[in-house]
Amino acid sequence: MNAAASMLLCEQVGAVRLLTVNRADKLNAFAPGLLQLLDGALDEAAADEATRVVVITGAGSKAFVAGNDVEALAGMEPVAAYRDMVAGHRVFQRIHDFAKPTIAMVNGYALGGGFELALACDFIVASTRAVFGFPEITLDTMPGWGGTQLAVHRMGLTRAREMVLSGRHYTVDECRDFGFVNRVASPQALREATFEFAASFAAHHPFALEMAKRALNRAAELPLQAGLELEAASYALNFSAPHARAGLRDFLSRRDAKAARARTTPNELK
Repeated sequence: MNAAASMLLCEQVGAVRLLTVNRADKLNAFAPGLLQLLDGALDEAAADEATRVVVITGAGSKAFVAGNDVEALAGMEPVAAYRDMVAGHRVFQRIHDFAKPTIAMVNGYALGGGFELALACDFIVASTRAVFGFPEITLDTMPGWGGTQLAVHRMGLTRAREMVLSGRHYTVDECRDFGFVNRVASPQALREATFEFAASFAAHHPFALEMAKRALNRAAELPLQAGLELEAASYALNFSAPHARAGLRDFLSRRDAKAARARTTPNELK
């Protein structure tokens, strides 16, 4: 593995594809080329039928991803900076719309671009040591990889405005009521808690999950009637596949068997 490729580690754990940003000495800050590695890893996860859930985390115990590479950004011309932001939008939008559930396992600092990466995932499981924030305003700039939009979608305008415009770091305890953290665990139990959470999705049919996620994502973007029409179309598309009717038949079979057992008297069991 060359030095560039080693910035992102991929591990298959049962039905879960674990992607680890591997720059612990730099608090896992993004570096040039890391977006492309992440995009390629998503290609592989999408193509692998054994992968039901994707978990993204950072190496070490201090940081999930502590932002973008400030040195690289400081040297960019405006056109290059624009293209970098568009590249970030494309990859993070892909995570947001990824067919399989995505979970950010936040083990420490999730700042700037790292916070945007976490918000792009469907779910966040955080350590009690996790810290979230958009420090860009303290550098006289602003979030550029979708932070202003993702934050409003995930926590509402009031909270998003506070986080973006203050530049503060927020502990996980402060963020519990913000609505974007799904589970909190001790640092020692974080991996186990995340994989248990992932298992609750991996147990279900991937196409049904994909259709449901697609409808949910559009709910915040479409008028109600358009969203209902999309939901009905997604339902029908999933229902056209054999697994949907098989699932319903299995439910009815289990229900009937349970009812039959309940009607059985002790004499009939002898």
